[in-house]
Amino acid sequence: MTREAAYRMILDRMRLPPPEFSEEELSTLLRFVQASGIRPEGPGGAPFSLVGRRYLEPLYAEERRRPFRRLVIMKAAQMGLTTRLMYRAAWWVADARRKVDVALMFPTQDAVLDLHKTRFRPMMRSSARMMRLIADVDAVEVVRIGVSNMRFRGMRSGVSVDSIPVDVLLFDEVRLMDVATIERAFARVSASRLEGPEGRGIIELNSTAGFPGADIDYYFRRSSQRHWHTRCPNPACPNHKGFVMAFTWPDCVDPDRMVYRCPKCGRVIEDPQDGFYAPLGPEDAEWEGYAFNQILLGPKRLPELWRAYQRMVIEGANPSEFYNSYLGLPHRDPNAILVTGEVMDACRGLDPTYRWPAPGPHPEGWWTAMGVDQRGVEKHVVIARWGHGGRVYLAHLEVVERSGEEAAAYLAHLAREWGVDIVIVDAEPSYDLAVSLGRRLPRGMVWLADYVHDRPQPLEWSDQRDREAIRKSSGEAKWEFWVFIDRYKHLLQAQMLFVNRRVVLPVDLEAKVQELRRLGQRVPVSLGLEFRSHFENIARTTIPRRRRDAEGREVEEEPRYTWRHLALDPHFVHAWGYAVAGLMRRGGTSEVVRPRERGALESTGYQAQLPPDLRPQSPRKAECASCRYFRPNPDGEGMGLCQNPVVAASLGVPPPVRTSPRTVGCHHHRR
Repeated sequence: MTREAAYRMILDRMRLPPPEFSEEELSTLLRFVQASGIRPEGPGGAPFSLVGRRYLEPLYAEERRRPFRRLVIMKAAQMGLTTRLMYRAAWWVADARRKVDVALMFPTQDAVLDLHKTRFRPMMRSSARMMRLIADVDAVEVVRIGVSNMRFRGMRSGVSVDSIPVDVLLFDEVRLMDVATIERAFARVSASRLEGPEGRGIIELNSTAGFPGADIDYYFRRSSQRHWHTRCPNPACPNHKGFVMAFTWPDCVDPDRMVYRCPKCGRVIEDPQDGFYAPLGPEDAEWEGYAFNQILLGPKRLPELWRAYQRMVIEGANPSEFYNSYLGLPHRDPNAILVTGEVMDACRGLDPTYRWPAPGPHPEGWWTAMGVDQRGVEKHVVIARWGHGGRVYLAHLEVVERSGEEAAAYLAHLAREWGVDIVIVDAEPSYDLAVSLGRRLPRGMVWLADYVHDRPQPLEWSDQRDREAIRKSSGEAKWEFWVFIDRYKHLLQAQMLFVNRRVVLPVDLEAKVQELRRLGQRVPVSLGLEFRSHFENIARTTIPRRRRDAEGREVEEEPRYTWRHLALDPHFVHAWGYAVAGLMRRGGTSEVVRPRERGALESTGYQAQLPPDLRPQSPRKAECASCRYFRPNPDGEGMGLCQNPVVAASLGVPPPVRTSPRTVGCHHHRR
């Protein structure tokens, strides 16, 4: 190859790609979608159409020269909004000569992988024009499109949130994200080249409705709040000017004829989409907001909605999910928050003589556990003790405002000062801090915690000292002791200790005061009140699950339970959960250490405060089949029942406890 030919080849590579779409085709979102030929279901699917979805027309009419710079959409499930989100992302990167970085944010990395595989790839492959711009459609995290980038990120990783400067931020299913993490992500557009009167960059929040005043509703209340208003066909009716049908449910339904009707005059409403958007929020709102629901899908869907209403609301199966996923309205079940102020007050009266104790080992040698939840410069610490009658005594609360080795040294000091037997520390965001803490205390005393989902057991303890990689490591990065915590199951049983009045709180709960940095100033803060408020800001809810059957139809499965953070991130709740995990370790759920190493650990003082009859026994002698509390279970082959009330109390369940006759390691084994 001649020097001139090589020079021409380099120049060709440096040139911008030829434009695939004209300015006219890119002028509005709708024109781009029609010009691109992208099909919602991918190749072989039906072409794009807004027939039957008039409520989406204002969103597809968005102009590139006057975009929605701050947009929040609160809606019901299955309304076609995720498809529009993919179209909007492709629209912003389709100008091959203008660099625009787009980030699509989803609750989890699993959600990212699923959407990329089932939505993004098929949709892009259905458009020859888009595929000429895309470098690698199978790339998951970053897809190069022309001179622009499209990123897919999960919201559970701090690195994913903090490490990407972008111009356009598009969030899907905000109700499954923490407001604090969302606010952190907003900073990603602070250096955007797209600038307007409302600020730099473009941000869109989409979600099925959730809790009132939280997640998506938190932002929707700061918006113009444009709800779809349906016209009553009766010109003499006040509702002829339009009304929000979801606000009148179930009065807008005639169950005998199974039709929609006007709640004022009773006239049948054949087309709920005969209407318009009207703002219910302030004119100078920070966000542009839209809300719509499944009523707009028409009378054909009414029987399905009515059956869901009967099952979920009337029969009480899941009222909140009906209002959230079908009517697109925020709703909270009164039982969603387990540890209310009343529940916590009841725990304060269990022992009228109990006040905040002084540092030091308990004189009766109660088993003591420390839970540490990490959050940047703040580490929330809870120290709890397993006392008489299977009750848990809250011994200490503290917020450690230190980092790195200084924080690890102080946490180790706290563990020694309070005579802690076991420490459960959050492995993130600073893994190095957790490991450093572990190296400052006796081996086997510190366990690193990692949240997992959909596990059969709330806690899974992993002693990895037999792993080849652990044994050959230098000891600088590897850690042997891990506890994998099913986030929903364990936080449920940790909070049920309060509900079942098994937690003893100091009568002077508010008296635990610490000077902390708040809004740039150091002020005295009641940790007791903060502990209380954290429990009042974590709520139990469900996530609907759907799958496609062999014929391609969507089938609803049993929902998955999860926890949502409301107005703040409840760090003391997680620290409490870690402390309870440490107490349950002593309670007989599994062995603390392997039998062959137990003798060496006794000399370090580990478990030294346990009475001899409660210390772990060898597996050969401690099988459940040889315990006096074990009874064979006639209904389960090869299984049995443990009738020891102390074991049941340690697990937070009523006796008897189902177990195998070959189970070993129970500290309450008695011949």
